[in-house]
Amino acid sequence: MKFTDHYTHEINTDLRPLESVFKSLHAQNPSRQLDLPHEVASCRDILLKASQTTSDPLPSLLATTLNEDSFFHKDLDCEIYQHLRYLPCTWHKHAFLEVVCVMEGSCTNYILEQKIQMKAGDICIIAPDTPHAVSAFSDDSVIFNIILRISTFETAFFGTLSENDILSDFFMRTLYNSKTHPFLLFSTNGDTEALNYVGYAYEEYKSNRQYRKRMLNSIINAFFIVLLRNHGANVFVPALTDSDKDQNLVYILKYMQEHFTTVSLKELAAFFNYSERQLQRIIKTSTGMSFSENILKLKMNHAARLLSNPDLPVAAIAEELGYSDTGNFRAVFKKYYGITPMEFRAQQSDRKR
Repeated sequence: MKFTDHYTHEINTDLRPLESVFKSLHAQNPSRQLDLPHEVASCRDILLKASQTTSDPLPSLLATTLNEDSFFHKDLDCEIYQHLRYLPCTWHKHAFLEVVCVMEGSCTNYILEQKIQMKAGDICIIAPDTPHAVSAFSDDSVIFNIILRISTFETAFFGTLSENDILSDFFMRTLYNSKTHPFLLFSTNGDTEALNYVGYAYEEYKSNRQYRKRMLNSIINAFFIVLLRNHGANVFVPALTDSDKDQNLVYILKYMQEHFTTVSLKELAAFFNYSERQLQRIIKTSTGMSFSENILKLKMNHAARLLSNPDLPVAAIAEELGYSDTGNFRAVFKKYYGITPMEFRAQQSDRKR
């Protein structure tokens, strides 16, 4: 597979020796249904038999819980590998982030009680300590797993989003606070730009070139930037509870973020065909704040950014944020930050000196 004309090295998509062994064992044991989720212990004999065919003892295949110290190379913040096709589908979890990228073909990703059919171009981010199992039982499936230290992921993913914006808060809550479905599923529809970065990262990971760690981190940062920029609105966010399941969540939050200076709850509810009460509940559940609290936070964050420009009058800032009365803006700002807009500007100016 060649990701782009810029790459001179093609990834061989033929079955690797170990994959052929697993495929043969799968064919020899049809009643075992190795393509369905199992506990590792029930597949231990298959895994051990396959591991005897390679010089690599494959200890990670026999573990149910993986931690950073035992899995990562000491000098790297991320690991990238091609998922073994026909590997028995076993439940496992780990203390780091995993990003499953389907480059070609398809796979089934079992996450807790959800069965997710992933197609080419789909990218799934799985939170730490989340039981999951991946089933890839087709010759034409090419799947890459990117695993990241939590600190690296937070810098690359959440650092890409604007500080304190609604989507960042929402994704953070989904991945770290949801105890039911802690994952995000992006559908890129085969976006070559996003997939190219995965291929580029894989090639860099396999190399032993100078500055490999820094280069890998930079590529991963760029990958998340492209993913969020091109597909931030095409993400499936699992429901926190069954009653709150709603596919419009990201679109609602994105609309609020783009129209926070003028949007009202009534307008937003009408636009997405909800009652105001229903929409208020959805927003509160997904962000932890009410509609008005979210809008206020967006306005005050933007006000703080605008105040960094010493030539911009406070009255102009108030008008840009939708306040017809500058005095009202000053009062709201002081209540939020504890100081007036001019005092805030003076503090920012002092810090730059």
